[in-house]
Amino acid sequence: MAMTLDMPALVPQERSLGARVLLVLQSRPYRVILLLTIGWVLGIADLAMTLTYLMNIGMFEGNPLARWVIAMGSPFIVAGFKLATMIVSSSILYWQRNRWQGEVGAWLAVLVLAKLTVHWFDYIARSEDMTYAIALVSADPTQADGMWMTLQ
Repeated sequence: MAMTLDMPALVPQERSLGARVLLVLQSRPYRVILLLTIGWVLGIADLAMTLTYLMNIGMFEGNPLARWVIAMGSPFIVAGFKLATMIVSSSILYWQRNRWQGEVGAWLAVLVLAKLTVHWFDYIARSEDMTYAIALVSADPTQADGMWMTLQ
């Protein structure tokens, strides 16, 4: 007959949800994956807002590379370019997820995209104040020094 001893100290304790989340967040690869997920959400939101403005009233675009892509005239090219850059950059960061450089890159990407999101909120809030300027450049795009972009 085998005898067993009840040793509760050796039985793994059930951890609370908060403790499990903290345990997961201590792992760099999980932090990088979480940051990349946040980056993708912000990047897709940026793409959606960009296409909404470009295909409706137009918008001022300060980025020369973005103006060049938009000038090709296709929302599919704009979306494809944005998605391709997101895939390449997030793949590099995912590949480097175990290194501190990968985590720093993921943090920087999220910070830049968060600043871009705040910029979008500001742009949307100020668009009411820019009604005259929008009407002017919609009628005559040369008034915007080549920074006014639309897609048809």
